[in-house]
Amino acid sequence: GDWLKPNRPKLPAHQWPGPATDAARAEAMRLTLELLQQAPQSLNPAKQRQLSLRGFKVPTIENLGGTNDAYECIDLSDNDLIKVDNFPPLKRLHVLMLMNNRISRIALDAFDPLPNLCSVILTGNKLEKLVDLEPLLKLKTLERLSLLDNPVTKVKHYRPYMISKCSTTLRILDFNRIKDKERKAAALLFAGDRGKKLLEEIAPPRIVGKELAEKIAAEAKTGPTPEVIERIKRAIAEAETIEEVTRLEKALKSGILPDELRPEQGPAPVKKDEGAQPKAAGAVPPGPVKDDAMKVDG
Repeated sequence: GDWLKPNRPKLPAHQWPGPATDAARAEAMRLTLELLQQAPQSLNPAKQRQLSLRGFKVPTIENLGGTNDAYECIDLSDNDLIKVDNFPPLKRLHVLMLMNNRISRIALDAFDPLPNLCSVILTGNKLEKLVDLEPLLKLKTLERLSLLDNPVTKVKHYRPYMISKCSTTLRILDFNRIKDKERKAAALLFAGDRGKKLLEEIAPPRIVGKELAEKIAAEAKTGPTPEVIERIKRAIAEAETIEEVTRLEKALKSGILPDELRPEQGPAPVKKDEGAQPKAAGAVPPGPVKDDAMKVDG
């Protein structure tokens, strides 16, 4: 209605009709200090001061120190987050909402700066393995957790695993209250040697080499570095043919440097036709030495 009119009135941040302004959507999506200052603030139904950062499509968590630890609840839902990490010390934060992102990893120390975090909502993400949930198991104050609509919830024994591994303070998992009989059943399921074997089967420890490969892949997804972009742009400016310009523009979009622009890592391999060395004067070609050896022996 009125909000679609081009000359809509300028209102303070807490009166904005939606999660993000048109201008913010048009800009490069980052959690800048300016965005944090302009984002909607409110008092939620639990009487907590809440900062809404929904729908900005930001890819990484950054600059939250700019909130001055003024909020009990931060809502980062409906963004493009891939990894949960990079939180500054936020002692006042109790509720963290991360619904409908693309989160597939949580840094092991992600929640260390959040000592009073008691509710984490991760509904609608891409967490796949029980080992990916280790940082959540370390939260001593966790009371409410939701992992609904994540592939990990389909893993065998997912719910009893979380009940047995999470802090005893956890009361509600996936919006269902944890009953005493569930706690007893989970403890029994993972007791003794049989339980240990089951844990190794459903939650094998992370392989370091594989983790490194995943980290490299994740870094590749974040896009090319400014140095790579500048190098490709320079090459485009110096290109002499249309074909070369087209090829370099594709490289710019993908963020992958063409071979000729990569830094040299050693001498170039010698071609076969150029690598043949002339025979040294007086060199004796290799040949059978069987006869000479026989003469010596004889």
